[in-house]
Amino acid sequence: MVGGVAAAATSGALIAMGHRAGSAGLPFAAIGAVVVRQTATGGSASLVLAGLVLHVATMFAWSFIVVWLFERAIHHEIVAAVIVAAGEFLLSWIVAFSTGTGLASVLLLGDRLVFSLILAAALVVGMRFAFSRSQNA
Repeated sequence: MVGGVAAAATSGALIAMGHRAGSAGLPFAAIGAVVVRQTATGGSASLVLAGLVLHVATMFAWSFIVVWLFERAIHHEIVAAVIVAAGEFLLSWIVAFSTGTGLASVLLLGDRLVFSLILAAALVVGMRFAFSRSQNA
């Protein structure tokens, strides 16, 4: 549940940011370019599809990490979500710095900060949905 909420919220944010930058698929193409090793263009359907799949998989991985932190280490969902969002922010910068591609290579700093805030909020909302259902059952 947490991964689905995070993937949906951040995908919508990336589409909006990409649309404002000229192509709704550009952020996904930039993510896909990390794996495919091509130049990121929003018109490349294969890059956009690869980036979308990689983005959703990554959001589920970040969701696993935040739930693990919440259950075993921190016990506060907002702090765990902020730590994971900060980790995503730093990792996207490291990927862009080392490969020249990736999300941080096409988004402005302000967009990346907004993206991280949306990720943190989506992780908190997803955890609240997930854990409230299991407690009511």
